Amino acid sequence: MSFRVRIAIAGAGVSGFATLGYLVKSLRTVSSAEVTIYWLQPPRKIQTKNLSLSQRDRLTQIEDMGLDPNQLLGSGQVYHPAAPSLFTFNGDSAARGFNFVADRYDTTDYFEWIQANRNLLADLYPDFAPEKGQQRHPDHTLDDIQGTTPRGAYGLYLHDQFLALKAQLPKHITLQVIPEALQRFEQKEQIVTLKTRTHQLSVDYLAKATGPSFARLRDEWAGRVFNAYPCDRYGHNLPPQVTVVGAGAAGIEVALHLLHNLSIEQVTLVSHRAQSRLPQTEPTETYECQWFTRENMHLQPTARNAQTLLKKELEACYQACHLSYPGWDALLNIADYPSFLEDYLETTNQSPNHPFAHLVRPVMSFYTQVKDLLPQVDQIGVLHLINQVKPLFATQSRPCAELMLAAIAAG
Repeated sequence: MSFRVRIAIAGAGVSGFATLGYLVKSLRTVSSAEVTIYWLQPPRKIQTKNLSLSQRDRLTQIEDMGLDPNQLLGSGQVYHPAAPSLFTFNGDSAARGFNFVADRYDTTDYFEWIQANRNLLADLYPDFAPEKGQQRHPDHTLDDIQGTTPRGAYGLYLHDQFLALKAQLPKHITLQVIPEALQRFEQKEQIVTLKTRTHQLSVDYLAKATGPSFARLRDEWAGRVFNAYPCDRYGHNLPPQVTVVGAGAAGIEVALHLLHNLSIEQVTLVSHRAQSRLPQTEPTETYECQWFTRENMHLQPTARNAQTLLKKELEACYQACHLSYPGWDALLNIADYPSFLEDYLETTNQSPNHPFAHLVRPVMSFYTQVKDLLPQVDQIGVLHLINQVKPLFATQSRPCAELMLAAIAAG
């Protein structure tokens, strides 16, 4: 017996493409279903007057390839090829594969795509190609999976994977791309009605994948305050001194773009939390938790006990790593973050067997492990505990951490 399914996806960035891919994968063998997928994405009007010469050249090359930079699917704002090539992306820790045709979701698939398109990418992003002699950082290279690659290159990879997926759609799945934004929607009983500028659609399911909400900018800030993405909304008309709110990867990348491409004299980075994520390391030795375990929580299932156990575990792990334990209060309230980050980089450069590296998985999965043991009030308490220590375990690429330290030192 056949049946009909209508699905709409609003947003054609990474989340939207991932949703599309997993839907196609799940419904590929359900040949009794007549599936229609509507993918909503308004075209991007790129403000070329705000782009650097290298960015304009890159857009011209992309157009020469037969691609419309205003309507690339899969890249979204953050990974759009119009982004400055200094907007680096760590290939090892974050750039997962989205090869739905080959059923591969590992970083290696992305890296192999880079190598298969190496000559093209070297022309598009010469500061990531060593042979071009334009590298700004030794880890900015197309040849090292442990290093960094341009965000725009990842966006082109995602668009390539979309084209491959579209070419391999089974007959019972129809994909219709609507180049318009979702304006509003409402649900009545089992039907969702959605409205775009020229369309009104009735679907069974709506997946809203329009990305994170940026801060709302006040009207009186026009021309002086911008969101980081899309980067073509601001250009050479900026003042000589600029403040960037956010000192993580995006903040650093925006600062580099301002300094190198837009000739801004001084950039001040202001962190939301007065600290940056620590670089990712993989320990080479094993470590088994002695205190911070489900078994010990079972004996006393309270948030207070979770904190006691974590304190003991940290001290034990520091001892096992032959490092001096700074104490609980010192870890939660870091007085001198640049010195703390510099010490961490130096320590992990000598040995990846650091307490934070050993405990990242036990700590970040702890709430899920013990949730069923806890009364509701203690569930909230354990979540608060994990959020307190989360900055010690949230990781980024090592080059990004080094750039953060350099930015602090320069600042």
